Amino acid sequence: MTQNTLLRLAVFFIGIPALIASAFILPQWGYPVFSILAIVSAALSAREASHFFPAAIRDYPFSAFVLPLVGAIVPLAGYIGRVIPKGPGGTFLVMATMMLVSVTILAVQPLKQHANEYPGILPTVTAHVFLMIYPGLFAWHVIRVATLSGASRLIVLFLLSTYLNDSAAWLFGRLFGKMTTRPGSPPPLPISPNKSLIGFLGGFLTSILVMVVAGALMPSLLPGTLFRRIIFGVMMGVATIFGDLAESALKRSAAVKDSGDIIPGRGGLLDSIDSPLFAAPVFYYGFVLLFSGSV
Repeated sequence: MTQNTLLRLAVFFIGIPALIASAFILPQWGYPVFSILAIVSAALSAREASHFFPAAIRDYPFSAFVLPLVGAIVPLAGYIGRVIPKGPGGTFLVMATMMLVSVTILAVQPLKQHANEYPGILPTVTAHVFLMIYPGLFAWHVIRVATLSGASRLIVLFLLSTYLNDSAAWLFGRLFGKMTTRPGSPPPLPISPNKSLIGFLGGFLTSILVMVVAGALMPSLLPGTLFRRIIFGVMMGVATIFGDLAESALKRSAAVKDSGDIIPGRGGLLDSIDSPLFAAPVFYYGFVLLFSGSV
């Protein structure tokens, strides 16, 4: 059994249950343990994602503090707005924070003193705004799931629909990938050549199965018809797959193999949370549209 296999099994049997357990701790305070995990993950992921950009853009005084802060500040603002009694609300604070950070990033650029710094202005602005959105804004939607009715169960459903998709895709790819691929044939998506079509299909169907089973066991959580649950599963299946592919595209563009090395043998944190990070907005808005009816 390879080290990568052991790490995947550890994530499945230890990491996911730990995340699920965090969704049931102190829910009356806006699920602080789960939310703090999301905020810290956004900070660490922003630090890793900054390496997709040239060193000249991300290496400057205090960048080790600024870059994680840029990634964490949006979900942090959203959480603070959620838990402050009679406060302005998470959405207001998130929009205000994004505008303030954007204005600050732009306002700093005219202060550059040397002409050789001018060509880096646009890439610098682009990189920092990008990190505020990905992972920052995406991670905020992970926390927003905790604002929905039945939040604890929905958080569990969200984690299962993404991580079981990823695990099933890996398992189906290992078991049947070579059997269903002609020798010498190109991969279904060259951006991620190790992925197989049967793996994609296995993960996609698993997300649908999760929603159908959840709806059967907890009809009050996913009310309505079976068709709605299937549609929700389709949305999550597609979003989870493309979350992984999108990060692969970013790494290809940056010519890096892994987003980092925080997880030995597996790569960076972003490599492990890329799918749920990408799928979080789809889960939140999909649930609201299909089952809730109000934001």
